[in-house]
Amino acid sequence: MNNSLQSENFLKLISKHLPDMLWAKDLEGNYLYANDSICRSLLMATPNEVTGKNDVYFAKRERSKHPENEQWHTFGELCANSDLIVLEEMKPMIFEEYGNIKGELVYLEVHKAPLHDETGKLIGTIGSGRDITEQIKLEKKAEKLAYYDQLTSLPNRQKILLDISKKSPTACAIFNIDEFKEINDFFGTNSGDKILQEIANWFLKLDFTTYRIDGDEFAILFYDDYPVEILKHNIENILSLFEEELFHIEEEHIHIRFSVGIAKQKHNLLTKADIAVHYAKENKEKIAIYEEKANIEQTYKKNIALATSIREALLDNRIVCYYQPIMDLETKEIKKYETLVRMVDKNDQLILPLDFLSIAKKTKLYSHLTKEIIHQACNTFKDRNESFSVNLSIDDIKDLTTLQEIIQTIIKTKTSNKVIFEILESEGIENYDEITNFITQVKALGAKIAIDDFGTGYSNFEHILKLHVDYIKIDGSLIKNIDKNDRHKIIVETIVEFSKKIGAKTIAEFVVDEAVFNMVQKIGVDFSQGYYTGKPTKIL
Repeated sequence: MNNSLQSENFLKLISKHLPDMLWAKDLEGNYLYANDSICRSLLMATPNEVTGKNDVYFAKRERSKHPENEQWHTFGELCANSDLIVLEEMKPMIFEEYGNIKGELVYLEVHKAPLHDETGKLIGTIGSGRDITEQIKLEKKAEKLAYYDQLTSLPNRQKILLDISKKSPTACAIFNIDEFKEINDFFGTNSGDKILQEIANWFLKLDFTTYRIDGDEFAILFYDDYPVEILKHNIENILSLFEEELFHIEEEHIHIRFSVGIAKQKHNLLTKADIAVHYAKENKEKIAIYEEKANIEQTYKKNIALATSIREALLDNRIVCYYQPIMDLETKEIKKYETLVRMVDKNDQLILPLDFLSIAKKTKLYSHLTKEIIHQACNTFKDRNESFSVNLSIDDIKDLTTLQEIIQTIIKTKTSNKVIFEILESEGIENYDEITNFITQVKALGAKIAIDDFGTGYSNFEHILKLHVDYIKIDGSLIKNIDKNDRHKIIVETIVEFSKKIGAKTIAEFVVDEAVFNMVQKIGVDFSQGYYTGKPTKIL
């Protein structure tokens, strides 16, 4: 046996048993050679049957075996002509074809090259293929985890960012569910998840690709260059349709409402739509459109900067407490103080709470501020005889971690019999169970309860009766002009009379001058607080 024949047989032996598919075809696409792997995996034939036949032949043969399955495809039927494209160099290609004996989708990495005879004449193509189905499945699974929301199966925030960068949409609308936190709190997170799935299914009925970009936010991209007025009109139509929907939680039927932000920008599209939807929620608007001239983004950046400043101030011990005296109108002595928070900036300038507390609440820094204020106030008064009050929000009371730290701090500093917790009458005081549980716990330790800002907004005498408060702080808007406004005087007299009957003490806020001071004293208010009786100061 000569060396040439030996080499040829050796190569055939190797190719026959290789796991990779190997083949050679003539210029008309007929097989000159096919190894066992391609015959077994794709062509469903023996090597002897293959020579002289093309992919279409085997495709039709396999199709005839499965006439009932309209989706049946084979590698050969869909790719027969691809081998006629002669490549100048080896290049990988991926095919997604139905090609195996079960009619399953298989993925092949295919390499092809021109086939020449001994004289250099082009006579066909040679190719190799490798089954990379498992690799592609893993990649697709990873892609689904990275780019799709697991609860609703909608594309997620990462996917919308990718699509914006690659597809260049002209506009974006973000739909934020109004008061979704209340739905979760009232019905439970499982019911909340069910609502999200129902909303996702509703969006899928639309002709838009919808994304779930946050817990309670969905988004749509637009690719037609519509004017802003048309976009807004289209969104209004979507909202009108949506408002007709009823969602079901057990036996209850609930309506869901959205706030929507629209941006039509070339740069930072999603960010600007985010800014618009936040603007809509803050200003109680159904739809807000991002406009550069409205300086919304500057406000957004300012808020972010302020949130950063609050966080840094907490870390640098630049959150400080001032204390405003509260005078006993019977003895004219200062027996109580209200704790008021201030932030010191990096230039040692004082920033009043009006300028930063609302941002703290929105960024979830408020609980950290509350803990810091409680810590400072309790340590300031632990060795003093006066009482002191601290403002608490409903969110503080509902936060078990904050509540636990408050109780631990007043016990540790032995100030539980000196502290008065002020709760805003206008801030969700109807959450009786949570507030009653809190009041029961702290009163058992000796603490007192005050209702702040009473007399305006949602004032309700029933609240006071149910909560068994010790002090009623009359809102400053009723007090500051009481010497000139008879209607305010009548309201304050009614509050004072009611308080005496239930055994609660009254505190007048915003006592700004002698005339107001004399009037609240004459009416029978128990305590006076305001610039006339003392400005907020540090207590060392």
